[in-house]
Amino acid sequence: MPPKFAKRSTATHRRADAIEAGLRVLADLGPTTAAVQQVAAEIGVSPPYVFRLFGGKQGFFVACLDELEDRVRTVFATAATEEPFGEMGARFREHVRDGVFSGLLVQALAAARHDEVIAARCRSLIAGVLEEVAQTTGATDETLAGFLADGALVFMLQAIGADLTEGSRAAVTALRKSV
Repeated sequence: MPPKFAKRSTATHRRADAIEAGLRVLADLGPTTAAVQQVAAEIGVSPPYVFRLFGGKQGFFVACLDELEDRVRTVFATAATEEPFGEMGARFREHVRDGVFSGLLVQALAAARHDEVIAARCRSLIAGVLEEVAQTTGATDETLAGFLADGALVFMLQAIGADLTEGSRAAVTALRKSV
């Protein structure tokens, strides 16, 4: 069977294909050569071509983080109800359900410990998402800190496979009871 993305041919299309595949693959493997090889195979190009599209593994990883931020900001920007935090939380839980967001962010945070470019991109991603929430809700920094903490809890619980169907508080209760 030909690669899923083989019909596209321009560098712009290949770049978009690589990012789409990269979100999922990098969430599992991190910014590794093996991840780039897997993405290249999926989109029907050579690994050196993926490196050329992004300037290397780091550039590819940063491009995937850019896309991740765009998607999360879009999720939050559209929550214009009387209870925006509740709607944002529900949309966020839906968005992270497939494990891509939490996996990619965990990989990014691990890489950030030793890579200032990735660390700077992580800071920018978090700042951008917080700014989107602030613009949508008018929240104070204290409220934003609580929202960020709740979001971090959700992605951490999701990353370890906790059942979030009843929400993060219920998942915490279930974890405590499992000890």
